[in-house]
Amino acid sequence: MSATPARDASQSDAFAQLLRGSLLPTAVAGLVCVVVGLFSSPKAAWSAALGAAIVIFFFSLTLLVMKRTADLPPTTTMMIVMATYTFKVLVLGVVMFALRDVTWASGYAIGLTVTICAVVWLFFEMRAYKRLRIFAYDPDGAASLEVPSDREPRDEQ
Repeated sequence: MSATPARDASQSDAFAQLLRGSLLPTAVAGLVCVVVGLFSSPKAAWSAALGAAIVIFFFSLTLLVMKRTADLPPTTTMMIVMATYTFKVLVLGVVMFALRDVTWASGYAIGLTVTICAVVWLFFEMRAYKRLRIFAYDPDGAASLEVPSDREPRDEQ
């Protein structure tokens, strides 16, 4: 009997690994953005911290929703995840639109930090997912493309 890593790891553990794999690099990228912002102004540093917090919050929320809906049928899970994604993009757009002209924040620093942190999060989340080694098919399964012996192939005319 062979065991695959996907069968040994619980779904909760898989989502925790995705979160750990993404959260630390994104926090480091956000911290770098804050430090770079300090060279410009305290307002830029504060704005970079806000941008990093927004990304970390929304992307963590997506993983939480996926964890909570993983036991539902695949179509339901996909519908919920897509609705969450749409909600996330809309709220992020509204936040970016609302913060574009405020005097206490730098829209440029927020936008740049959100972009950098989102790219870092997605890269490291994909990297963590790849390391989970979840198969798209069952390599030990009995599925076969052979025609069963009790059925003869049809003659097509």
